[in-house]
Amino acid sequence: MNHNVKEIINISWEGPFSIEEILESTIDNQKFDVKSSDIGLYQIYGSHPLYGSDVLVYIGRTQNRNGFKSRLKDRWVIDNGNDSNNVKIYLGTIFSDFKQYTNEEINTCIKKAEILMINALKPAFNSSNIQSAKDFDGDYIVYNHGSYRSLYPIFDSEYFWKWLKNFLTVDKIAKDYNIKVENEDEYYGFIIEEFNNYTIWLCIDYKIWNSNKHRSPLCLQIHTNTQDTIEAVNNLKDFTIFDEYEDNSSVSYFSLDIDITKEKIDSIIKNIKPSLH
Repeated sequence: MNHNVKEIINISWEGPFSIEEILESTIDNQKFDVKSSDIGLYQIYGSHPLYGSDVLVYIGRTQNRNGFKSRLKDRWVIDNGNDSNNVKIYLGTIFSDFKQYTNEEINTCIKKAEILMINALKPAFNSSNIQSAKDFDGDYIVYNHGSYRSLYPIFDSEYFWKWLKNFLTVDKIAKDYNIKVENEDEYYGFIIEEFNNYTIWLCIDYKIWNSNKHRSPLCLQIHTNTQDTIEAVNNLKDFTIFDEYEDNSSVSYFSLDIDITKEKIDSIIKNIKPSLH
């Protein structure tokens, strides 16, 4: 695939359907293009104790001739929801106006679309495939058509990995620390600790972002003029969650994994605490 051109994945969504309509194949006799035996993606809407009623609770897929009817039979998320009698299901199939897909290509498109949408939206009852979008690191765009309901009309893998998830990570950790995020021209982030001889930042640094040297612009910055602290920071190279980006006599930058947590950051800071005072 030419990596300069984004792959396009189109999904046509229809619904809502009840589980009975799908299992009994009554949708096959109506005006819908989708059939109960088709392969593709599905969305399940129902009630959730935290998020309310009629909300997106699950995104799934069916492939390799395992049609919707077979896949949705006895699904836990349908049978054991808070309001299983009012579950609504939307079915999506892959299409193209310009090419004839092979079965293998359709299956790949289905899997890519599912992984990207689950990671971006994190429906309440999805656990598998969260974070597994790293398996599909290429540039592709998912366009949703028809009755796509709560999905975004467009999911861009580049946007998700290089933009959205980095910002969501900063927002989440700032909330964990109960610190307000600063949105400036040079960065998006916040100060974790600040004393006379050092400052520790967690931020998206646009200078690093634009350098293209690292996939993630999310970084921990330790500003210090104390030699002991500089040496302690340099020793953090042994931590696998860090890649050294750059360091000099006053600032050390470490590129962070987008799945970094407050607990991991606290652990790192604890290791350099003895040198900070």
